[in-house]
Amino acid sequence: MPEWEPTRRGVKAFLAQLDPNKTYYTVHTEYQPWGEERTWRPWRFDQRKPPLGGYWCGAVSAEGALRRFGPISDERPGSHIRPMFACDDDGLYATPEDVLKVLASRRAEARR
Repeated sequence: MPEWEPTRRGVKAFLAQLDPNKTYYTVHTEYQPWGEERTWRPWRFDQRKPPLGGYWCGAVSAEGALRRFGPISDERPGSHIRPMFACDDDGLYATPEDVLKVLASRRAEARR
């Protein structure tokens, strides 16, 4: 399981070995009222931005993701770490805003 560290050498190796058709993962520690919780986030660097160069995932470059969010791995973390974004049955990820919209619509339906 290759894992790249956010050092100069790690960034250089990551950019050299980057595969745009592959999903990469970072593990984060979230601080909740009930304690610390580890979550993982997927990254897919499949966009090219010609003036800036390199591969991007939305507004974050591959180098920026590694430097900002810590070690990046090419294997999905184990089941003991939950995904950062909720995942439905189709394997589609929903952002926290999407989850709040669904909860709000369910509350509105319950009031009727």
